[in-house]
Amino acid sequence: MPGLDKINSHLFAAVNALIPIGELKNLKQYFNKFNYREATAYIEASGKELSHFYFKRDDPWAYFCYYRDLTWVDIPIFTREGLESFQILELIDFEQTRISQCINRRDFKTLFYILDKRIALLAYEKLFDSIPDEDKHEMFWFIYSRCGFALDDFPEEYIKKIQGYLLRPLDLPEGDTMEIFRGQSEPRTTPIHREHSWTLDINTAVRFAVQQEGQAKVYKALIDKKDVTAFIKRKNEKEIVVFPHRLRDIERIQLFSIADLKSQLNPQGIKERYQYYNRQLRKEYFYRPEGIHGIMHTRRVLLLNIIISLLQGCSEKQLNILCTAALYHDIGRINDNVDPQHGRESFRKTQHLGLLTGVDLSEGQILKFIIENHCIRDSQAREHLPNYGLGDGKERESQYLFDIFKDADGLDRVRINDLDSRQLRTVQGKKLIMVARQLYHNFDSFGLE
Repeated sequence: MPGLDKINSHLFAAVNALIPIGELKNLKQYFNKFNYREATAYIEASGKELSHFYFKRDDPWAYFCYYRDLTWVDIPIFTREGLESFQILELIDFEQTRISQCINRRDFKTLFYILDKRIALLAYEKLFDSIPDEDKHEMFWFIYSRCGFALDDFPEEYIKKIQGYLLRPLDLPEGDTMEIFRGQSEPRTTPIHREHSWTLDINTAVRFAVQQEGQAKVYKALIDKKDVTAFIKRKNEKEIVVFPHRLRDIERIQLFSIADLKSQLNPQGIKERYQYYNRQLRKEYFYRPEGIHGIMHTRRVLLLNIIISLLQGCSEKQLNILCTAALYHDIGRINDNVDPQHGRESFRKTQHLGLLTGVDLSEGQILKFIIENHCIRDSQAREHLPNYGLGDGKERESQYLFDIFKDADGLDRVRINDLDSRQLRTVQGKKLIMVARQLYHNFDSFGLE
């Protein structure tokens, strides 16, 4: 296994920048400030070697550290009082003990989880021959992900050697070719066709695009399964690592952003409609108003219903049905679990509280259908639709509005990282994945107040 350049590579910059603590005595400004003699005497009296203590010039949070073999402990203040107060010497002993236990048990997964990130790759190189062959590939990519490395941090030959220890197929979707996604903000120095980190999950791509400054964009590409370098499941991001020259058919996915909606729709009209319905919301209607099915979820679903309705060209009557459904669809909940009964309970509570005054009979039945059935499978809802006595024309309208509402409610599943965009039903709803993430990330960004 060829080693990495431990002298010049930035992967080992933290270790290479360490200055032995003994050299501080030649730097009067540090020598006087940190009471060098008293601190070093305390360390030597403990039996620890001073040669394993270092000064870190570029770390304002902890200018000092202990580093020996696989143990790295940051030291905020290099004084006797600081060493005692932070129990640094005891912490060093603790770290050395648990690291030794992992090595003795050959528990390398735990070891690389607890090792300081700054020396994890160095430790991998040191322990490479001791790591079982069947674990070498997984351990490397675990370290890669945990430490935030990039594929171009490593020589291609090094990665190829790591790939030689892949003894079983990666756990990838069926088929020879996969669709992968990447979200990023632009402008960006690295062009999309040179990016190595992608994901199987479009929601993860959208999240990365939205949480950065700049214009959020999401791309998709094709990759042959045999050309995937690594599949990293850590942090539930479903990361696909690829050599960029293996990517095919890269294109931008056309998703709306909040900025797009403000330019294409009438922001003032959206604001007025939202404020009208939002004034009807009451915290006391909800079992847990601050919970994941509480006030903020309801507000986002309300706004998303307004947006989809306008994009789809709905009438004001249809918009009123959808917005009213948004206000009350979860007020019958008494838990945050999967609950197929809470739709019926919500409509029952809506009637009990007298919240449907001014709604005519046919609109009321459509509203009832949407609220009662929004929490069950679409196929079940369609089976229930004839029970509402609407007639063919109104049944079609009910199904149309039901699909819009389900998309608006479903889009807010971004709050629990459980949105399956393939389940979205409407043309416009499918374009609002990024907007849903932006609203969850910063609801005030739409400017509704």
